[in-house]
Amino acid sequence: MKKIISVIAAAAMAVSTAPFAFAANENWRSPFITRIMKVISQDPSYTDVALTDIDRNGIPEAFVIRKGTYGGVGAGFTMVDNMITDIEVPSNIIGECLENINVYIKNDVYIFVGEEVSRYTSNISYYKLTLENNKLNATRINKSDVSPYAHVTYVDKYSKNLLEDGYPNRSKIQNFIDSYDVVNSISATLSNATIYINGNIANVGGYSVNDANYFKIRDIAYLLRNTASKFNVEWDGELGGIVIKPGEDYVAVGGELSSDTADSIHVVENDTPIFVNSKQTAITAYNINGSAYFKIRDIADAAGFDIKWDGNSQSIDIITK
Repeated sequence: MKKIISVIAAAAMAVSTAPFAFAANENWRSPFITRIMKVISQDPSYTDVALTDIDRNGIPEAFVIRKGTYGGVGAGFTMVDNMITDIEVPSNIIGECLENINVYIKNDVYIFVGEEVSRYTSNISYYKLTLENNKLNATRINKSDVSPYAHVTYVDKYSKNLLEDGYPNRSKIQNFIDSYDVVNSISATLSNATIYINGNIANVGGYSVNDANYFKIRDIAYLLRNTASKFNVEWDGELGGIVIKPGEDYVAVGGELSSDTADSIHVVENDTPIFVNSKQTAITAYNINGSAYFKIRDIADAAGFDIKWDGNSQSIDIITK
């Protein structure tokens, strides 16, 4: 089984004073145990549970399933606003599809793919899994639809029979729930890259995440505020996301170019929508020690400037218009 070594939660991102996302808590574990006990007690033929995090918010989705190739999905649930919430489960998949999940990345978008052996053949069927409005969707796809994209290491959690003497065993269920590692934080290190703007060194720090350089988007906007490649960054409550506005004057909020003095590095992926003007884009951003960090090339594409990377000197030269 596999698990994204990345996101689990998102904290408020310091792009503006408005919140972007919220850190996941551990309050889900005890209610999950109670719900699993209840579901399995009602039908002990459903002996197993798969935990995964398709919406990548740090709180897993739980699916109670009947073991075996022909086993169904008896129930699905998660926690929303500190309350156990049912998940509508499609009828076109069996439990095995939620035991065997692979994850791919296409243009920084994660694609969850479940695998199952067809009921009457030995062929493997593939389903793209998405979660929206507490409804699990499973769309049949071909392996070739995702094979061109990068495969990322992913680990979900699958139990092996939570019964004892024909009844759900609370100790087994608790051990299973406790073993789910919700804190799958990705690693971030201080970036060794040096930023130049039209050949002039800029005093700005960043981080390296997954071998790519990330910088505070507000730092870059501040540095380019007096150039032809200026852009503004703001929170749009109506759109519910971060908006990048190329060509607009940057409105400073204070704290730009300040150094991160934290003793440790805490990084989570942010799932807040990101817009260029009013068009939503597939940009991956990270919340590192409370501030929003973007890949420098993504900022360049969104704001409309060029960059030159020199691997030997580990330098990035921003070329403005």
